[in-house]
Formats: sequence, C-alpha cells, structure tokens
Amino acid sequence: MYSRLNHRLLIVALVAALLGVFWCISHVSIDGYTAVDYRLSELIRSWRHSVLDPPMLIATLLGNWLVVTLSFTSLCLMLLYQQRWALLTALLTTVAGAGVFVPGIKFLVAAGRPELNLYERGVSVYSFPSGHTTFSSLLGLWLIWFAVRGIQNRAIRVLSVWVLVLMMLLVALSRIYLGAHWPTDIASGFLFSISLALIFALVFEHQSTDHSADLKVLQASVLVYVLSGLIYVSYTWPSALVMYMPATA
Repeated sequence: MYSRLNHRLLIVALVAALLGVFWCISHVSIDGYTAVDYRLSELIRSWRHSVLDPPMLIATLLGNWLVVTLSFTSLCLMLLYQQRWALLTALLTTVAGAGVFVPGIKFLVAAGRPELNLYERGVSVYSFPSGHTTFSSLLGLWLIWFAVRGIQNRAIRVLSVWVLVLMMLLVALSRIYLGAHWPTDIASGFLFSISLALIFALVFEHQSTDHSADLKVLQASVLVYVLSGLIYVSYTWPSALVMYMPATA
C-alpha cells in the first residue's frame, strides 16, 4: 500500500515538474520575462554588499561546469569500478539530457541576461535556462540519493541532505544576485533537474540498497567536488571579481 502510494506521488511530482518546465519555456519564448522576474531580480540584486559578495561569488564558481563535470566524472568512475552498470547508464543519461536541454533551449529562446555583457560567445550569451542551476541541482540530487542510501546514521544523513540542498540553493541564488540570471531561468533549470531525478527515482525505486557501496560513491564525489572547487575558486578568483563587479561600482 505504502509503495503504491509512493509510486503515485512520484508520478504526480514528475508531471508537475514537467508542466512547470513547459510553462517556463513557453512563457519566456512567447511573452518574455514577467514583472515578477524584474521585481524579484531587483530585490535580490539590491542586497549587493561587500560582506555578501564573496560567499555568493564562491557559490557561483562552485557551480561552474568544470567543477560539476569533475564531480560527475568521479561519480561515473566509482560506479564503473563497482560495476553498477544500470546506475552508471542512468547517471550518464541524466547528464546527457541536461547537456542537450540547456544549450538547446538557450539557443531556441535566446533570452538576454540581466547583465548583458557577462558572456560574449556562444549560447552562454543567453540567459534562459540557467546552466549553473540545472547541473548543480542535478549533481546535488544525485548526491542526495547516495547520501540517503549510504549514510546509516540518521542525524548525519539528515545533516548531509540539508548541506546538499543548501549548496543547490546558494548556487541558484548567487546567479540572480550577481546579475547572471532571472528567477524564471533558475526555476526552469531546477524543475528540469527535478524531472530527471524523479524519472530516475521511478526506475530505481525498488532497487536493493548497498550502504557501503553508496557511501563510497558519495565520499569520493564530495571529495572531488570540494578539492576541485577550492582549486577552481582560488585560480579564477581575480578574474571573477572583475567579471561580476557591480555595474554601479
């Protein structure tokens, strides 16, 4: 009974997420951004302060494609080492799906960023949807899945999940704060990642749990994320300060 109810809730959530993605795409492509986008963006960007700038810049750099790609690579290598072919296939499929969605929709919708001069080449010039949010959320959701299955201590498991959720939220918020995206860009990226995660959850909802293997995957991936993030932030910090400098400064 519980399993059947859980299955139905996953389907309902998936349909809702996909409808949200479709609404965001159709609305931005036809009508452009809403007054809510402009007001919320203006509100969040009004928080710009020398105290908040560093953590927000760190968050946005941790969502960079290189850091996220290295983290996904570590996930793949661990699953490959453990010979968990079904999970490896699912991981690669979700990443490929996001890899097609983000540049494809950016090119089709061609929406401008709040700060028009942040990026100068390719589809990165366009704002909708947020690549940082899409891929960071997808990574976070995968790590949450392994954390829930791999960490047996309840307190540590709950804390780990909240840390990963905070990571996703900070990356998303930083993109609006720094003038890189509109709120709808963030919403569409997050909803698409949620959709991929829900499809994955439906496919693997009855898979047996291997606590030790899942914990090792989580530990390796988090280690790579932290180390690559520290190196990338240190290396790109001077140029990032210039790139995301407030227009009024």
